Amino acid sequence: MNTKILLILLILMFGAIGYLSLKVNSSSVLGTSTNGSGLISLSTNPNPLKPGPATFLIDLKDKNGKVVNDAKVSYNINMTTMDMGEQNGNATSQGNGRYSISAKMTMLGPWKVSITVKMTDGSSEKKDFTVNVR
Repeated sequence: MNTKILLILLILMFGAIGYLSLKVNSSSVLGTSTNGSGLISLSTNPNPLKPGPATFLIDLKDKNGKVVNDAKVSYNINMTTMDMGEQNGNATSQGNGRYSISAKMTMLGPWKVSITVKMTDGSSEKKDFTVNVR
C-alpha cells in the first residue's frame, strides 16, 4: 500500500514540475492588432516580463490569415512613466511569419512597445502595445 502512495506522489510531483517548466518558458499573446491589411500579435519571453533581458516575438498574418514573411518590422520601446531612454531598431525574421526583438527591461513598470510593419505589398501597419515589467 505504501508503495502505491509513493508512486502516485512521484507521478504528481513530476507532472507538476513538467507543467511549471512549460509555463515558465512559454510566451503568451499580449495583444493583437487587426488593422486594414493584416494582423500583428506580440508575445514575450519571459512572461511576465522581469527586469533584465527580454525577447519580444511578433507574429504577422495578412488579412486572409496567411503568415507574412519578408516584411520590414521596426520597433520602438520606452517606459511610459519615466524617461529610461528608447530602444529601437529592426526586428529579426525567424521564418514562418515570426520576427524577434531583443531588449533590456531596466525598470519595473509599464512600457510601450510600438511596432511598425511595412508589408511586402507596400502597405504599412502600426500597433502600440503596453507591457508591464514586474
